[in-house]
Amino acid sequence: MKTLYAMFATVLATVASAYTVLDATSFSTETQSGKWLVKYFSPTCPWSKRFAPVWEKVYTDLQDQLAPKDVFFAEVDCKAYRALCDTADIDGYPTVVFYDEGVNKGEVPGGQTYEVLANFAQGL
Repeated sequence: MKTLYAMFATVLATVASAYTVLDATSFSTETQSGKWLVKYFSPTCPWSKRFAPVWEKVYTDLQDQLAPKDVFFAEVDCKAYRALCDTADIDGYPTVVFYDEGVNKGEVPGGQTYEVLANFAQGL
């Protein structure tokens, strides 16, 4: 049942947005090349729910500008893929982490506001 929930959540999230939804299988493969801003979240967390429109707006506003620079956006559902969140040392939701060629470069400082996240992404 847990696996079925995870598969359903991934399909639903992929349909809802164009950024990449990462799971235990795709995470290391996808993030190996390019620069990635990865949002770790829990679908039941009120702060994650409040942050979702900010994340979506940053992605929508910047995707065309950042794609040629190999900067990508992705998300990980920590309820479905707890091990990925443990590996990244995620201790609160939402958390945005920057990866460069598969290497965790750390949390985006203050990365829960549009201005900070957009400025960080544009600086990559």
